Amino acid sequence: GQPIMFKLMSSLAMAGAILFLTCAAPAKATSITTFVSAKGTDSGTCAFPATPCRTFQFAINQTSAFGAVKVQDPAGYGPMTITKSISITGIEGAGINGSTGNAITINAGPNDVVNLSHLILDGTMTANNGILLNSGGSLTITHCTIRNFVQRGIVLQPTAGKTTFLIADAFVLDNPGDGIGVIPQGVGLVQGTLDHVSMNKNGGDGLVIDGGFTSGSVGVRSVERMANDNGIAGFVVGARAALWLAHSAATGNNTGVSIALFTQVISFGDNHIRGNNSDVSGTLTNVGTQ
Repeated sequence: GQPIMFKLMSSLAMAGAILFLTCAAPAKATSITTFVSAKGTDSGTCAFPATPCRTFQFAINQTSAFGAVKVQDPAGYGPMTITKSISITGIEGAGINGSTGNAITINAGPNDVVNLSHLILDGTMTANNGILLNSGGSLTITHCTIRNFVQRGIVLQPTAGKTTFLIADAFVLDNPGDGIGVIPQGVGLVQGTLDHVSMNKNGGDGLVIDGGFTSGSVGVRSVERMANDNGIAGFVVGARAALWLAHSAATGNNTGVSIALFTQVISFGDNHIRGNNSDVSGTLTNVGTQ
């Protein structure tokens, strides 16, 4: 048999290993649904309506991928950075008020899905952008108001892969810069739809789509959309970009629709582009409805 001293040392080593495994830090638990409230505190898991968090970012950190953060009452919940699939659902009067950077930054993965709904984002003339997407597979923005941001209300600038988006029933207005910018970079590809979106009274352009900064492409469909009373243009379509306009309006802008060379802008003949200093700059292709 083994010497008594060897057995004793082996037993002590095994006990130490067991103690080490027992004391190792457990994996951080996350919940499929979390809650935020003006009365909440940034502690715990935020997994129950009775124990909500106070800020969006803390709640996101406690939420599992493909989970949801739900707002319980009106308040400002601070800026957030999103790096995974998640849904943020607000209520009337809830959102993000002012910051020195961006209200919402999205640095998600190529297959991640982000949903934002019923939020008011107000930059208070100090924050840069309302929603800035650098990467992500899919983004849906519904029933949101985005206003008073110095650079842009919404900017989609993915650098790689394909990003799809839907912006619906939204107001993007009173931003000193542009309302919405769809400007992929690098090898990014962006395709999406604007449905019942108002981009009014922005200091720059209502909508800018531009494929000149990517080897990919950008295409946007517009349905029941307004781009009125913007400082420069209602719709700007830059190089290697495509825009389809249906039931849309551009009025009160310096230029209604500004179209670069070698760019495709298709109007389905049911748009209202009138009352601008210049209604159309460039070539607008009219096609019949079917």
